[in-house]
Amino acid sequence: MGPIGTKAEMQFLIQIIISGIATGAIYGIIAVGYSITYSTMRVLNFALGMWVMIGAMIGYTLYVTFGLNLFISLLGVTAMVAVLGIIAERITVFPFVRAGSDVWIMSTLATGMLFINIAELIWGRQPLAIPSFLGKDPIKFKDIGIYPQEIFIVVIACAVMITLDLFLKYSLFGKAFRATAFSSEVASLMGINTRRVASFAYTLAGCIAGFAGFILAPVTLADPQMGTVLGLKAFAIAIIGGLEAGKGIFLCGIIYGVIEGLLAGYLYSGIRDIIGFTLMILFLLVRPMGLFGRTSVERA
Repeated sequence: MGPIGTKAEMQFLIQIIISGIATGAIYGIIAVGYSITYSTMRVLNFALGMWVMIGAMIGYTLYVTFGLNLFISLLGVTAMVAVLGIIAERITVFPFVRAGSDVWIMSTLATGMLFINIAELIWGRQPLAIPSFLGKDPIKFKDIGIYPQEIFIVVIACAVMITLDLFLKYSLFGKAFRATAFSSEVASLMGINTRRVASFAYTLAGCIAGFAGFILAPVTLADPQMGTVLGLKAFAIAIIGGLEAGKGIFLCGIIYGVIEGLLAGYLYSGIRDIIGFTLMILFLLVRPMGLFGRTSVERA
């Protein structure tokens, strides 16, 4: 494609950027899930992408199969994933963390593979279509068409981030959450139930991922394999942004989505994954704390 100069080329560029922002917003909120568990538990759910998938599949059942409205379906996805999160943390993470073992790495991966197999047994291997929540016809701004689902994704993703930020800053449990993230030992001495906080953190990360999967599914289809690459990209973004910098991670996700869209639109789609994972490796080598992370200090 030649230099951007014509009206059609400019429209194409704007549409790529808008789509990239929507995709990046999803990457960003999934990546924040890694930050939530790492900050509080020093644990990473390496199967977080499969929680994205299971949210999409449950959403398909509630919204399409049972015909529930969008609001009830969103609540249902969140509640069901929360129950799964509590169970998974109790069985696959807590025993190993308590024992001081790193086996939780393999345990979270095994849980993800289990999710894929269960999804294939229940829903089959074929991608499932979820209708766009706001209709499939693009909204026209002059000559630029924007799909309503993309607007919905950006608005909801930003609302999730704002809600999470307000929760951490102003709620009593949010303050306990931040105290545990700073130092679980000090938080325990202050009377905070750090075990409950850790369980909540793991569950919250899974809920955000499942929620993201459901609102993304109308764009990508619901597929038992959909979470694999999504989870890896979100992890790369979490590394680039800094594992303890939630808002920075979300911003990196949006930027990553736009860059990915531009590379796919003007070069070829395969290069976008190469660039993303190459950046992750470089950041691990040059700035392991990430763009917005701070150098670790010894905690009391």
